[in-house]
Amino acid sequence: MTCAPTVTAEARPREACHVLDASALLRLYLADGPLPANLEAVMERGCRGEGLLLVPDLCWLEMTSVVGKQVVRGLLSPGEAEDLLDELLQLPLRTAATADLCLAALRLSQQLGLSVYDASYLALALRHGALLISADARLAAAALRSGCGG
Repeated sequence: MTCAPTVTAEARPREACHVLDASALLRLYLADGPLPANLEAVMERGCRGEGLLLVPDLCWLEMTSVVGKQVVRGLLSPGEAEDLLDELLQLPLRTAATADLCLAALRLSQQLGLSVYDASYLALALRHGALLISADARLAAAALRSGCGG
């Protein structure tokens, strides 16, 4: 998926604001299972500037880690891994500082039995009244229970 970042900070309806986790974003590029429902449509709207796509800053390192593991396993060459990361970096994703999510992520992780990392995506969605899209079944279920499943 290639597009130019055109998202602005103006207020958008809830349906136009999504938090995407690393597992969902990587499914667009790596054959690791089915795409989460609505992911392609959400990404297309985001690429057209019709939706706000949010990620916590740790998402970039999570995606880089997975891509690096693909190289170690021989599934991607180093050049392919760099090309993939370049393409990911072109997505119109608005990055949120995890420092602003720590307390909420800690509380959510304890309440819902999630890792703090996963809870940070949920905390971001709740903070912005956004819908969360994840390929991680446990995180997607927690988002649904919390009222922000996408």
